[in-house]
Amino acid sequence: MSAGAGVASDGVAAAVVALPVGGVKKSYHELIVQRRGALMTIQFNRPAVRNALRRRTIYELFRALDAASADPEVNVIVLMGNAEAFTAGNDLSDVAAVQNKGLDALNVYFRASNYVMSLLVKRMLLCRKVLVALVQGVCVGMGVTLCALCDVVYATETAQFWTPFSKLGLCAELGSSWTLPHLLGRSKAAELLLFGTRMDAQMALQHGFVVAVLQEDQLQVQFWQRMEEHARLPAASLLATKRLLQHQWRPNVLAAFSEECKELASLRRRSTYLGELAAFAGRAKRSQLKSKL
Repeated sequence: MSAGAGVASDGVAAAVVALPVGGVKKSYHELIVQRRGALMTIQFNRPAVRNALRRRTIYELFRALDAASADPEVNVIVLMGNAEAFTAGNDLSDVAAVQNKGLDALNVYFRASNYVMSLLVKRMLLCRKVLVALVQGVCVGMGVTLCALCDVVYATETAQFWTPFSKLGLCAELGSSWTLPHLLGRSKAAELLLFGTRMDAQMALQHGFVVAVLQEDQLQVQFWQRMEEHARLPAASLLATKRLLQHQWRPNVLAAFSEECKELASLRRRSTYLGELAAFAGRAKRSQLKSKL
């Protein structure tokens, strides 16, 4: 999604400019952060890995959310990926690299991960703007749990939601053991979280996870024009209603997140997850060798 005249390839309207903060344009390496009037977009920008999220990506997301919360001219934030992927979930490359340094280094990394994730959950929940997710293509793991922390979620016909936590030897994260049952219903949420079954856009609509399924070639009319209209609603009214909606939601999500971290602390040390990390590192090494040939 590039600034300038015309309509961008993903349907974002023209004249979107880099978000200014304090008169200085902040640079982002793994996000594209832009604003048009009262509407701000935060786009994951790691297309080579289907927008997988690593720690640097999360740090940049903190900066973008903080900038939006502090900007009185922004009312609505759209969190998005590209046409292929919202995000492929957590990028294992960082933790796989740490694994080579030994168990102590890995334990330090995991403790830091819990802290970073707690900051992410709190920033999403305490964001002083309306958070909207637009999901195109695959939305895996952390992508699904991030969507569940947004105020409203839209999807295109290509969207696929998947939480392969059990396969990886992990469990629900980012408060999703509470958010997903309350959004989808207990049985459907259990199917996704326990068995890692995939949920397409129509099924997500049926179970209330998304509010609408949009056509890829109609995003400008079906989504972006409406978001621009919504962003012009009175800021005080939007924030007041958001506070009311979050009043019961926030403490339950934080409590669920705390319990999830306890389970993850144990699961991350088990052979299933460590084996997945080793397998990922092996695949990455083979891919590097092939690229050199």
